[in-house]
Amino acid sequence: MSFVLALLTLGLGALIAEPAQAVGCNNGDRGQAASWASSGQFTTPRVYEWNDGTAHNKVELRYNSAARCVWGLYNGGNSATVYLDQSTNGGASWVGWIGAQGPSTSTYTGVWNDQNPTVSRACANYGGISRCTGWY
Repeated sequence: MSFVLALLTLGLGALIAEPAQAVGCNNGDRGQAASWASSGQFTTPRVYEWNDGTAHNKVELRYNSAARCVWGLYNGGNSATVYLDQSTNGGASWVGWIGAQGPSTSTYTGVWNDQNPTVSRACANYGGISRCTGWY
């Protein structure tokens, strides 16, 4: 952390690279997620389902391999906020609450770049508790 701060202090922040945005992946674009979902252009590599005693709930991480984009989808009996977490070190640390949408009983995030070395997971939060898929 102090190394990064030193680089920024010296004006060398531009040397710290972020993953390139995948072609066709416009971060935060909910329209793209809806289009790929309606045309079936996705896989669902990670799903987390639970029943909290009052309702069945499910959060999915959806993925479009051609564009290297992910998005989160939540459906359940409880109104929840769906969001993504992303990590560039395998989940040891991450940036969270990306693209948060809701609360609703059915909602989804926009698409987000998932190019190497980024891994992502989808999460749903209600009642102050987040439940997440595994990393992908």
